[in-house]
Amino acid sequence: MTGSQFAEDLREALGAESAGLWVFFMDKIDATVPFLLRSAGRPKRDEIAASPIGEAGFDSWFSMIEAAPERGGLGWSVDSWKAWKRAYAVVQEHPYLRGLDMTASEINTLAREIKPFPASLEELETAKADRREKLEAKRGNAVSSLRRQLTESQQELETVANQLRGVTEDRANCREAYLALETAHRELEQEHHKTQGRLGVVEENLNLANAAKVELEGQVKDLESQVGTKDETIGKLKSRLNRYANMTKWEHFKAMFR
Repeated sequence: MTGSQFAEDLREALGAESAGLWVFFMDKIDATVPFLLRSAGRPKRDEIAASPIGEAGFDSWFSMIEAAPERGGLGWSVDSWKAWKRAYAVVQEHPYLRGLDMTASEINTLAREIKPFPASLEELETAKADRREKLEAKRGNAVSSLRRQLTESQQELETVANQLRGVTEDRANCREAYLALETAHRELEQEHHKTQGRLGVVEENLNLANAAKVELEGQVKDLESQVGTKDETIGKLKSRLNRYANMTKWEHFKAMFR
């Protein structure tokens, strides 16, 4: 087989992962350039040179994978190749997987999460059912946790909002008292030669009132910030809760392979 024909045959086999036909792509690799599957290391130069890869003008398999089709390459991804290689090893070890129309991604996910890998189709179906139940339980726990967090955040918001209302009222009263003292101070300054003693008392009260006003304004600012943060948290929790609660059965199925 020439290098160009080899590349053309492989390009035709690409893009068929969703139908489970990726296995035939890997079968062709196994039949034509089996040294690519033997180990995780780089193939020897003489193996590459004597293979259709070398005949196509490439000095490595990775360069052929990534090269554009017009240059004789596959226009593919090295990461995808590595994923298919891992999945193919599972298929070779468990031949019953052939013909199940499973993607390489699905096989790799199951191989990662189910150990040891099921030895038969019946064991596989049982393991997948157990996995679905665990995912559903996990989803249910996540929804319960989100609802609990939402309730707690709403309660915290109500507490902070009540504090804000109280401090805001105190601030208004303090400002009113401050304005009254400020007015009295101005009046007394005008007659300070007659009211020196009273002026000192008023100035002291004015300073205390100003300090109280500044402190209350700081508390109001801090509480307003807390209310804003709680509102944002509640918004995020509601969004996540809606997303979990509104998942379709198809989305539940897809979640198995995430």
